[in-house]
Amino acid sequence: MCEEPILSVIVPIYNVEQYLAECLDSLISQTEKNIEILCIDDGSTDKSKSIVETYISRYNNIKLICQPNRGLSAARNTGIYNAKGTYIAFIDPDDTISEKMYEKMLTVANTYQLDLVMCGFKTIPDNNIVYPNFPANRICSTLDFIKYNKKIHEKNDLCFSWRFLLRKEWVFNKQIFFNEKIRYAEDMPYNLKALLSTTKVYLIKEALYYYRVNNSNSIMRSKYNPYMEDSLILQVKDKKELIEKYNLDQYTPITYDMSEYIIKRYTFLLFNNAFNNPYTSNIVKEISHILSLKFIRESFQIIGYKNIYTTYKEYIFFLLMKFNLSLLVYLIIKK
Repeated sequence: MCEEPILSVIVPIYNVEQYLAECLDSLISQTEKNIEILCIDDGSTDKSKSIVETYISRYNNIKLICQPNRGLSAARNTGIYNAKGTYIAFIDPDDTISEKMYEKMLTVANTYQLDLVMCGFKTIPDNNIVYPNFPANRICSTLDFIKYNKKIHEKNDLCFSWRFLLRKEWVFNKQIFFNEKIRYAEDMPYNLKALLSTTKVYLIKEALYYYRVNNSNSIMRSKYNPYMEDSLILQVKDKKELIEKYNLDQYTPITYDMSEYIIKRYTFLLFNNAFNNPYTSNIVKEISHILSLKFIRESFQIIGYKNIYTTYKEYIFFLLMKFNLSLLVYLIIKK
């Protein structure tokens, strides 16, 4: 490896001993060899740290940074601050990637002098191929990129920071860091800020990243997350500020789409969190609290009485939530 790597790959690690070796193997196997692998151990209590140390003894481009548990956003920021590469990328420690992923993304970034490159992904183990609904395999202006997509939230087309390659100098110049107060679903506001901080972007229409969806220990699949409510509030706040700053609603119905997503997705995430909260004794009261949250009330106001569902029963449930009839909502969820 050269003295200064072309790429720094940031691996945030927290209790992933089952999958970590497979992830590191896929990084070692990259056809682009001039990379550094930054493993950020965010207070793991399993064997993750010793696994990384074994790889460090065998490969000179792997580094380990340990910190107390502060969450995924903080771990990724630590990686950004310590990166020496011209570019940075992220990979989750329970995932793997195509052996040519970074070679292909770096080629595009260097050929067209880009700050940001995206790619598609494949889910593991079901092998579902996912491409974001944006113009692909060509340079596109940022606003045209966003204008093309009418369902950015519903399709999760700006989720997952691991399918981005970013130029490090630009990241620091534009101060594109993760909000460390957001410890759940942190990717979307970060990705949106990154996209809006540049003028052109390129999407490689290939599934170069392999996203594991059967890890029951993943933060996105945990039964109870104490940071969920505050994180979703902050996440929505950050996105609304970006939408307003760049006047995005004139290009695509992003506020309406986000409101629909909040009602369809976030309410149920919060309901599930409440049902699994070991400290909650009154679930009906907790459901009423959730439906009273400002960002959820605003979403119901934006949607109005439009039926955003496919069935009559779902629409009835929507109305029960809209009018905060928490007991009936509770009974239906429980049933």
